[in-house]
Amino acid sequence: MSTASVAGAVQESFASKTPLRIIGRGGWLEAGRPVRAERTLSLREESGVTSYVPADLTITVRAGTSLSEIAATAREQNQWLPLDPYGSPEGTIGATIATASAGPLSSNFGLARDLVLGLEFVNGRGEAVRAGGKVVKNVAGFDLSRLLTGSWGSLGAITEVTLRLYALPAVDRSFVINLNGPEKQITSLLRTLSTVPINPFAFQLVSASISRALGLSEEPIGIMRFGGPSAAVNAQAAALAQVASTHEIDLKAWPRLRELETGAHTSLRISSLPQRIVATASRILGDDVNGVYTSIDPRRGVIRVVVVPSDNADSSSELAAGVVQSDSSDLVFEKLPAELWPIVSASVVSDFLSQRIKRAYDPHNILNPGILGDLN
Repeated sequence: MSTASVAGAVQESFASKTPLRIIGRGGWLEAGRPVRAERTLSLREESGVTSYVPADLTITVRAGTSLSEIAATAREQNQWLPLDPYGSPEGTIGATIATASAGPLSSNFGLARDLVLGLEFVNGRGEAVRAGGKVVKNVAGFDLSRLLTGSWGSLGAITEVTLRLYALPAVDRSFVINLNGPEKQITSLLRTLSTVPINPFAFQLVSASISRALGLSEEPIGIMRFGGPSAAVNAQAAALAQVASTHEIDLKAWPRLRELETGAHTSLRISSLPQRIVATASRILGDDVNGVYTSIDPRRGVIRVVVVPSDNADSSSELAAGVVQSDSSDLVFEKLPAELWPIVSASVVSDFLSQRIKRAYDPHNILNPGILGDLN
């Protein structure tokens, strides 16, 4: 498949006003609101590296290229893409950008939109459009790349992406931080950690359900990752050990953490000021509910809650409904049981500006209709 064939498929649907479901490898079909589409347009075969300039730390790939393939290609040049969305590494880069997915590394390297230099997409008329560029300093014009990032395929089918890479760190080490103790003691420790002269690649606080699933502990723990020159990493590890009880773990814990939510029926993010998150983290992590995985990024101020099927958990709808009983202005929903969408988040595109943008890029509303909710 090529951009021309993708454009042809969209043009056909545009002419007949037939809704299309845009998918990558189908790993996140249950994410987002139910899509009302009669046909499916798969970009799975739109894979492969089209351009790679190691000296510029840039790579251009087709949208159906898996994250694992990008990682393998970049590793040959001692480089990497620090984009680690939750889910399988076999997910496509197109779906990752379309959903603006990111993981623990985002607190240090930025979100998906920060790593995208440019992209190509096919809009709802079947027109191929290029946005951004293939060099780091290209910032001319309106940033369509950021507009498409997180649009969930509702404005265009992404066909190609140019990404910013980084040099692989000489040393990459991870540590578990013991969070045993009373709430006040843990809160004090977390506040102290924010003052220690360290700059980890990633830092996650995880519930006992996650630490058990990873085989790391029976209690809530912190997981911290350092990368860079050996001297710098060792100095940071030593500084951490001065204020917390730690032990080193294998790097494989990170992909295992991200893959825990495979098969989840509910996933959401709750955002707040980092200091508020730190103040309540110990209490939140102390709620050990079977079937619920809770992780916290204290530096970004983000709580991630995932509900997976469990024989001993409450019914899917009841458990998910309990999880989402918070101020909806602080919530971003990724997955929910279909019956809950109309109740907790019917639409995020019902405002005037979102409607104008949607109609400009997809006038017949044929691209993933309903995935972000109804227009009005």
